[in-house]
Amino acid sequence: MSSHRVTAILVLHDGQLWLPEVVASLTSQTLQVDSIVAVDTGSIDSSAKLVKGARIPVLPMDRDTGFGEAVSHAVATLPASSDPEHEWLWIIHDDLSVDRSALENLIAEVDTRPNVAMAGPKLLGWHDRTHLLEIGISIAANGNRWTGLEPAEYDQGQRDGVHEVLAVSTAGALIRRDIFEQLGGFDPNLDLFRDDVDFGWRLYSAGFAAIAVSSAVAFHAEASANERRSVDVAEAFLHRPLLLDRRNAAYVLLVNSSWWRLPFLTVQLLAGAIFRSIAFLFAKLPGYAGDEILAVGTQFLHPGELFRARKVRKTQRLVPSGIALRFIPSRWSQLRLAASRSAEWVREQLFPSEITEVRNPSLLDENLDEEDLLTPANSRSWITLLKRPLIAATLFLFVLTFFWSRFRLGSISGGALPEQPSGVSALWNTYFSGWHSIAMGTSASAPTWMAFLAVAATPFFGNVNFFIAALFFLAPVLLALTGHLFFKEFSTNRWLTTSGAVLYALSPVAISAINSGRLSTLIVLLLLPLLAIAARGWFEIEEFSWRKVFALSLLVSIIFAFSPFIFILGIALTGFSIYRDYIDSSSGVNIVLFNARLYRRLALTFTPLLICAPWSFELIINPNRFFLDSGFLLQGSGPNFALLGNPGGPGSLPWYLISPLTLVLVISLFSSTRARFIAEIGFVSLLISILFSAISITGNGTSIATQLYPGTLMAITTMTAIASAIAVSDKLRERLKATHVNFRHISAAVMLIATATYALSATLWVATTAGSAPLQSGREIVLPPFLAVEKDAKTMVIRPRTVGEDVSLNFYLARGGDARLGDPDMAPSNREQITNAVLELADGSGLTSSSTFALNGIKYLFLKNPTDENLVRIIDGLGGFTRASSTNAGIVWKISANTGTVLFTNLAGKTTVLPISQSEFEVTVPEPGTLTLTENYAQGWRAMQEGQRLDRNRSVVNLPVFEVLQPGTVSFLYDGSLRRALISLELIIFITVVVLALPAGRRRREIEDSELA
Repeated sequence: MSSHRVTAILVLHDGQLWLPEVVASLTSQTLQVDSIVAVDTGSIDSSAKLVKGARIPVLPMDRDTGFGEAVSHAVATLPASSDPEHEWLWIIHDDLSVDRSALENLIAEVDTRPNVAMAGPKLLGWHDRTHLLEIGISIAANGNRWTGLEPAEYDQGQRDGVHEVLAVSTAGALIRRDIFEQLGGFDPNLDLFRDDVDFGWRLYSAGFAAIAVSSAVAFHAEASANERRSVDVAEAFLHRPLLLDRRNAAYVLLVNSSWWRLPFLTVQLLAGAIFRSIAFLFAKLPGYAGDEILAVGTQFLHPGELFRARKVRKTQRLVPSGIALRFIPSRWSQLRLAASRSAEWVREQLFPSEITEVRNPSLLDENLDEEDLLTPANSRSWITLLKRPLIAATLFLFVLTFFWSRFRLGSISGGALPEQPSGVSALWNTYFSGWHSIAMGTSASAPTWMAFLAVAATPFFGNVNFFIAALFFLAPVLLALTGHLFFKEFSTNRWLTTSGAVLYALSPVAISAINSGRLSTLIVLLLLPLLAIAARGWFEIEEFSWRKVFALSLLVSIIFAFSPFIFILGIALTGFSIYRDYIDSSSGVNIVLFNARLYRRLALTFTPLLICAPWSFELIINPNRFFLDSGFLLQGSGPNFALLGNPGGPGSLPWYLISPLTLVLVISLFSSTRARFIAEIGFVSLLISILFSAISITGNGTSIATQLYPGTLMAITTMTAIASAIAVSDKLRERLKATHVNFRHISAAVMLIATATYALSATLWVATTAGSAPLQSGREIVLPPFLAVEKDAKTMVIRPRTVGEDVSLNFYLARGGDARLGDPDMAPSNREQITNAVLELADGSGLTSSSTFALNGIKYLFLKNPTDENLVRIIDGLGGFTRASSTNAGIVWKISANTGTVLFTNLAGKTTVLPISQSEFEVTVPEPGTLTLTENYAQGWRAMQEGQRLDRNRSVVNLPVFEVLQPGTVSFLYDGSLRRALISLELIIFITVVVLALPAGRRRREIEDSELA
């Protein structure tokens, strides 16, 4: 017979749903409870009546009474203790059912541990009684409740034993009565939630310990935390469980931690609350977001409460409060648990659970143990991954990539890809800036793809160079993976779909995009399969939820930012679809169906336009930019190459390595399967590609017409051709075996031979010609380093340009260095007078060329090797140019006329160059006159003198001119207020669309019990 006396204290609050089982479990213990006292905190259901019916005395209290206050009230009614060290309080919630031997096992463990003043059972779920909820608890430094368990962890005895813990839940906690009274019970400031952790912390500070006993089992419904009943305690002024929980979590940390940790805890709690509130906003749970902020805010509104509580703990403390820190999980423990969860998720994806044969025990199995019966009939090992088609293809592409990209290890540039800044901060600075010092300067909006690129590079430690290099290096593997996601929709034969994915990664357009640094085309190739998967069912778009529509619009926005031509295709597809919707809705009679489709199509088409504003609005003003991709404008190879499925251009496959794309499309057009519809799309895309390739256009800072590169259209053609081939080939072997030799046999053989020949030849070509690809690491820079010393100095760069056998001159204005990422996309068109000055140099008539250059602030002329000796002689013979250097890079001339950023013309007409202050963009004017800024004219330019704005005019050569009426200091600035306002609007639109696209979270009261279990 036990020498311990146990009083069970049952706290009631609208618990009639669980009380019958709770009371039954409490009264049927193998070690009988000595007495039971119930406290009813104003239940409005039949809780009190049920308990009274079981002959348990009930103490009534107000409805807003806190849990700790209710327990203390019950303890106060108990008779004085005659043996304090052996009298225990067993705290029971009205939603807690205890196992019959729970109390006996708890008493057995504390009986041998005199220093233990609190013990608790292993808590399992109420609905799923294999769900391990808690076996001891603690608190993380960010206030989260810490159990150290996996989500929905299955109880298999893996946590069994007696464990020393910081605290146990008050649900089933066994506490020595004398210690409970000595510490003043639960903190009265913690009406509900976290009172258990706080009590455990104070317990250790007083020199005692707490244990969790797995042999004692209880089943907890967690009704208050799961919002199965209202939280009516006085502290919960909004009746919100999360608000009270987060408030109490902050309170427990702040009142129990050492004083020197308080600043760190304050910052961490505030930062954690902000991040979690943002997450809740994205989950469309503004109430929970407000709870997070209010929870921390209420602590700072009542600092006196914290100071008083710390004083109380100081009087009760026998050992330093840091004794409890060993139970608080370290950052490493939290990261390790997150990594474990991630690894388990990856393993589940690689080894999905399979249905195994059910083994019925029989006479043959009589010698088997239960563990043998539970062992799966077959098992997986990591070596079996090599036998999977996608894994084998990935390894093949990895090996090929090392040969293909061996000259692209490190920072890469060349072809269409300019040099990249080292960090994302430079990208953001460019994106937010209202003025860009490119060529003669421009106020053009930075393209939206720069923002997307900055976001994507941030997880790579913000290193843009590394991200771009990794993207192009891993491009074949990534293309195969995204392609396979799309192609597996057309066949269950994984060898067939994987082969298609490899062909997609080695297609002519993919090879061309990777070799020539076409970032836009590469992004389109990567995301187009995902877009096709997400847009499946386009013609029945009324079945799309609005969340899916906005999620799809985000994906389209990214593709549109890199390849604006997608918008043109989207407009055409939307127009055709609206016409088809009109026909499907009985020529407009079914207006509900028509409108449901119309609104979704319009939202999906025009939302990307708003997300990419204001850059997208500038495309509308300059429609030719819809045909330009990011980076330098490199030509394609024209319609003949496009007809063969090859976009051509630098770094592309030669014409004799004919891809089977066109052949596949032609064969698929005669198919009777769904391959025909896919082939029709691909054939239309191929025809448009041919027409597109015949167009020449100027742009991206060039004044020379260049044949367009049909990368986006060719990506669509490639994807549809491979998809149609897979659809045709699916189960083709069975169909051919069932028929005599006919055209299907012949076409299948031709398609197979052409595809195999192309795959082999393309693989050998990319592996052996990698050194000649335009995109390389460590490319020679165009501008000599010594010209980049002078920050923002303008240099006219002239270099020969070869197109076939024709050699012409290409020229552009450099500003203190080579073109950087984004510069070609924002570069203004060359002025006519500057273009004429360069052309006059070439034909020897440029007597005024140096004057024109000086007027526009151009300081140097650089002729890049290989130079034209005739042109060199002409420049040397003309006046106004002084040769500064001649190196292996080329020849540099300095403009003889005095020129700079700011030109001052006095009233007598004399022009001088004013030096600019190093710290500020300001000059000192010696007398009245005019100031000319050698930048393109824009409305944002301002000149300030003594707080007054100077009058601004536009010169005949499109430069801003300011009237100065008196000598003094003049400051120049560019007012980017409009740009900042537009960016703010863009950010609001983007966040709104993201929130609409994300799945809506649910309050816990909206989740079914079965899901919570």
